Amino acid sequence: MNIIKNIFSFSNEKKIAHKLYKTIVKQARQPVFYESCGVADTFDGRFDMISLHMILIIRRMKGDIDQSRKLSQALFDFMFDDIDLNLRELGIGDMGVLHRVKKMTKAFYGRLESYDRGLKQKDDAILLAALERNLYRENDVTDSNLKTITCYTRRQSLYLDKVNINALMTGELEFDPELLISINTDK
Repeated sequence: MNIIKNIFSFSNEKKIAHKLYKTIVKQARQPVFYESCGVADTFDGRFDMISLHMILIIRRMKGDIDQSRKLSQALFDFMFDDIDLNLRELGIGDMGVLHRVKKMTKAFYGRLESYDRGLKQKDDAILLAALERNLYRENDVTDSNLKTITCYTRRQSLYLDKVNINALMTGELEFDPELLISINTDK
């Protein structure tokens, strides 16, 4: 009986993780990040924006880790399964995919650590440096773009900190839409 219960539980977590991941990707693919903030609209640039938004959600879940541990892991797994699939669709072979996914996983954990450390500080210096190093590795960055994306990241984190964990646990996620509007009007 427990096996059947675990299968249904896991299946439900995967469904919820898929729903959350779709919301994360939708937010990360907002044209404003690429057109107004100067993030490269490339595979790597999109990976960096998805990673940023994933990290914001994972940080939120960490606040209620006992309740969200399995969902957080399912979300992480879903992201990297999707990356694997996208690399294969680009025509990269098995060994190339394995190498790239390992490299991207390591990069994700590095970003998680540096963004988390930066968001814990009141001063934006660490967060600013981390975002510049990761989001703008393909493009030159202006001070204005860097300040805008840093402010967006910090404010989105504060917004998500107020989201009820029960909403996330059912897959209900909405990023603060006002922050996208403010980016558009600031530019």
